[in-house]
Amino acid sequence: MKKLLLLVAAVVMATGASAQLSLLKDVSKLAGSSKVEELQQALSMVQPALTNPETASNAQAWFLAGKAAFGIYDQLNTKKMLNQAVDADLMSTSLMQGFEYLQKALPLDSVAETNKDGSLKLDKNGNKKIKTKYAQEIVGLLTGHFGDVAQLGNDGLMSENWKQAAAGFSNYVKLATSPFAKSQNIMLPDSTVAEIYFYEGYAHYNDKNFAAAFPAFNNSIKKGYTGNNVALFRQSALANVVQGFIDKQDYTGAINLVDGLLVDSPKDGFLYDMKGFALELKDDGVENALEYYKKACELDPNFANAFFDAGRALYLKADKIVTDNPDKNDAQLKPLLVPIYQEALPYLQKAVSFDASTFENGDKAQKVIDDIMYKLELLGVK
Repeated sequence: MKKLLLLVAAVVMATGASAQLSLLKDVSKLAGSSKVEELQQALSMVQPALTNPETASNAQAWFLAGKAAFGIYDQLNTKKMLNQAVDADLMSTSLMQGFEYLQKALPLDSVAETNKDGSLKLDKNGNKKIKTKYAQEIVGLLTGHFGDVAQLGNDGLMSENWKQAAAGFSNYVKLATSPFAKSQNIMLPDSTVAEIYFYEGYAHYNDKNFAAAFPAFNNSIKKGYTGNNVALFRQSALANVVQGFIDKQDYTGAINLVDGLLVDSPKDGFLYDMKGFALELKDDGVENALEYYKKACELDPNFANAFFDAGRALYLKADKIVTDNPDKNDAQLKPLLVPIYQEALPYLQKAVSFDASTFENGDKAQKVIDDIMYKLELLGVK
């Protein structure tokens, strides 16, 4: 009985493998079609083979899936070039599926040859002999579609389809920096990668996906990009992310986010300013925030808002002393307030020295300066 059960199991396994291989034959016929519907059918049919244990490591299964996906994209792209209406989302999805499937197929197709006894076959130099069946076509398909991913981003940018643009640029930079790209010497200069990161961030920003925009702008700056006010976009994106936490009164979440970023960028003045802002709201005061505003000024002498925040925080610190000491007269308050006002003024004066195009709170800073000067005059300080 035991032998019979083992035999039945073997037959079932063989039948399963045979069914999967038969399926791949049918898919192969459709994967070379020039009709989108048949290519979609091929892609749908092959999906079980990508997860079935009998074929999940089969290079042909992944190759056919990638070939069908690229085929869909190619047919739709041809229609687009003829000014015919096409499904942009299907184009984008198919293009990226093609890359995903074929990059999985490539290592599976590179198999070491073995002798009958299972030992590896070696060439005359002692290296393993590798046999491939689809590798040449896979490489051709992958390299031939690299530019299409960038074009997808450009098309989205021009049509203000921000999701498509973001996906196109994001995927392009991932592909261009992938191990496959390196292996094929498809290398982009840092200046190009930096610009692609910027446009990825710009697309996310316009789509109000600030959490995705910030790291894209950050990567762009790290690669040396300085155009298109990228630094201001980066700051605005992070400010919007932090504001999202603050709107939910999750001040700890905002602080934790900034702390995590400071680990990677410990000399980023803007991050210190953001942490100060979150701390000011969390603690309902400026005592703990002030040191971070000052640190931001120290690290980034061109960051106007940090100087405004530092001066404003000092001004509020002085106001709190007045509020907390209602019984003290001007003579008693003078030694407490004057040093703080005098410390605040240089920060505020620095803030108003910046051009209005880079600092929109110049009028507010000037009003604080005017009020400090008035209070110093009341205290007998000229």
